[in-house]
Amino acid sequence: MDERSFWPSVVYCIKTTKPLVQVLRLTDAEGVPAMAFIYGAMDECKEKIAKNLDNDIRAYKEIWDIIDKKWELQMHRDLHGAAYYLNPRFRWSANVSIHPEIKRGLFDCLERLVKDMGVYMKIEEQLIAYNDKKGLFGYRGSMASYMTRPPVKWWEQYGDDTPELKAFAIKILGLTCSASACERNWSTFNQVHTKRRNRLTTKRMNKLVYVMYNRKLKERFLKKSKQKEEDALVVEHVMSDDEWVANPSDDDEEVNTVEAELEAELEAELEVREVVREDTDDEVEFVEDDDDYGDEDDEFLPI
Repeated sequence: MDERSFWPSVVYCIKTTKPLVQVLRLTDAEGVPAMAFIYGAMDECKEKIAKNLDNDIRAYKEIWDIIDKKWELQMHRDLHGAAYYLNPRFRWSANVSIHPEIKRGLFDCLERLVKDMGVYMKIEEQLIAYNDKKGLFGYRGSMASYMTRPPVKWWEQYGDDTPELKAFAIKILGLTCSASACERNWSTFNQVHTKRRNRLTTKRMNKLVYVMYNRKLKERFLKKSKQKEEDALVVEHVMSDDEWVANPSDDDEEVNTVEAELEAELEAELEVREVVREDTDDEVEFVEDDDDYGDEDDEFLPI
């Protein structure tokens, strides 16, 4: 391979894919639900790609066309536009997008999620106060924190003047944009149900998966608690997911360990049940002895 073309191609790949990786990491972040940021993040992603390529339309147009095609046909939903509108970081920004699909997405979500006409009209009226920063929205604390506080927490703190809009906004902004947790759980199923371990009952396999997945969550939580707070928008700050990628032999060893723990718990439970049953049998025998004793007394009663 010619080095004169190889390294420029590598640089081009980095400049065009790094912003996309940042969006992927944002959707996979666990700290803050990504629904509030995904629409704005995609817009910023395209702008970063154009800037990385010196705003040369001939260089970035092909990449933009691919992103737009995937976004419009597969990814974009009304929820994204509604979340963008309800996130004050974007709505109150000087560079806020005024694309019609944003407001259309907001009102389409209102049509589908709010069936009561009275509540619908209250939300429609309260949107004006939100846009104009009236009431609690205009307080110094609100204005100072909307850029740093998670949108759901911000609405919980400053949305009391507009309770119907507050409930609607929290419902939208609290959604996730990724099925990564499900994928990881299915991956754990694949680690447990193998060719050598394919006769497990459903109940036992569910127990093994439950224990293994929660052990990994615990290890992940402990690892994150020892690190500084990460920024999901900066790739270098995000912890790697390498703990979910394991050597097959390691998976077998972990499954065997979990099985041994479950066997020990089962044996302990059986021992407890045996002790309880023996105690119960003793009580029954004692009652029967009393009855027998009573019968013997009856023989000595005077006629």
